[in-house]
Amino acid sequence: MEHNEYTNGYTIEEVQPGLFAIDDEKSASMYLIAGTEKALLIDTGVLKPDILPMLRTLTDKPIELALTHAHIDHMYHAEEFDTVYLHERDIAAWKRGTLRLLMLAGYAMFQLPAKKFHVSRYTPITEKTVIDLGGIRIRVIAAPGHTPGSCIYADDEHGALFMGDAVGNGGATAWLWLPGCLNIGAYRESLGILQKKLEPYETYR
Repeated sequence: MEHNEYTNGYTIEEVQPGLFAIDDEKSASMYLIAGTEKALLIDTGVLKPDILPMLRTLTDKPIELALTHAHIDHMYHAEEFDTVYLHERDIAAWKRGTLRLLMLAGYAMFQLPAKKFHVSRYTPITEKTVIDLGGIRIRVIAAPGHTPGSCIYADDEHGALFMGDAVGNGGATAWLWLPGCLNIGAYRESLGILQKKLEPYETYR
């Protein structure tokens, strides 16, 4: 694969062997990590066609999905995967209806057909969770604020952190005005805790 390749609405970059950065035409980012036994997609983007055919051009391993949080631009294709990881706090917020109702606005914003998300079948994760891909172990760092269960994934093998929207969405701001976001005071407290947690990862990209 070339350094950057454009495939069916996706720009794909192999950052390191077995680690792909993928952006869709709507500026949503996702990442594919391939271990020796299985692969893990982090977030899904929001293009209308199924995402698995594109991913199958990158790996023939079984693919699981890990969500940084439960917003439409990160989970739209979740139902294509047999195993979906989501922080237990976002699963609880979904069941309360807070995050589920926000999806209705997302369909209109991204001009997408509605889908059913069976969040109750997702695998709940906490900071004790380790996702073993075979030779690569992905750990979870809680980062509540943008949603109650926003989290960061740490990949020691590639020296990489996958942030989602926990501390901003590629710009200088973190969206806290959406239903389900923590208030400013709680988010500030969360960032203080997160800053300490991230100290061992100063060299990670």
